[in-house]
Amino acid sequence: MAQPMTDAELTEYLHLTGAEAAIILPKLTAERRALFDRMAEVEVETMLWMDGVGPKPQGVLLDTDRDMKRRKLSRAFVKD
Repeated sequence: MAQPMTDAELTEYLHLTGAEAAIILPKLTAERRALFDRMAEVEVETMLWMDGVGPKPQGVLLDTDRDMKRRKLSRAFVKD
């Protein structure tokens, strides 16, 4: 697992202004920080997978075009 994000990195990742970061970051729990760290990690892993240079991220559900087409077809046959 990568190093946890610094306050500056978390501010950039969440698109916060300096004033917003000063209010929000001190209130984040360790669990919430870990969640944002994992989200950033999955984002990078997903981009690598989509570019064909990395494996599919583990423990993550990703919709592909094939999945979306199959889902649309199955919904077309379901009556409300």
